[in-house]
Amino acid sequence: MELDGLPLWSGGEHDGVLRELVLALKYGGDRALGVAMGRALGRVFPRPEADLLVPVPLHRGSERAYNQSLALAEGAAKEWKLPAREGLVWSERRTEQTSLGRDERKMLPRHVFSPMPGRVEGKRIVLVDDVATTGTTLERAAETVRRAGGVPVLALSWTCVPRTKERVRSVR
Repeated sequence: MELDGLPLWSGGEHDGVLRELVLALKYGGDRALGVAMGRALGRVFPRPEADLLVPVPLHRGSERAYNQSLALAEGAAKEWKLPAREGLVWSERRTEQTSLGRDERKMLPRHVFSPMPGRVEGKRIVLVDDVATTGTTLERAAETVRRAGGVPVLALSWTCVPRTKERVRSVR
């Protein structure tokens, strides 16, 4: 799948055991699972020409103890020998994407994220999310990186809901 000119590499479709693993990661509180899942992605896909992996941030006010996308990023980063760290924050408090329908998700405002000072400028960035449903969150993150002077080179997710199956590069 391509997101506004940005390639998306995904572990597979958001279904079956892959879906169950991401739900366990998100709601089961097992951060180590996320690192292991990220390492699996890093073993399957070749090391990208990048400087930094940046996760989609947790929503403001999230009750989760950790950012599952950061755990995935850290796992892939270990395999690729690249750093992973937070680089974006939500600009405003919003309803979590998981509670929204497909059309509502696509209406995410353009400036929903802000860059953290000094994190993405001048760097080639791999953006990481646990699930790419419509791709809008990753597209908005990429726009933010561009506005901040960084270069998004790739989006990486554990699973995706493909627009069409042949446009997704996955392990399946």
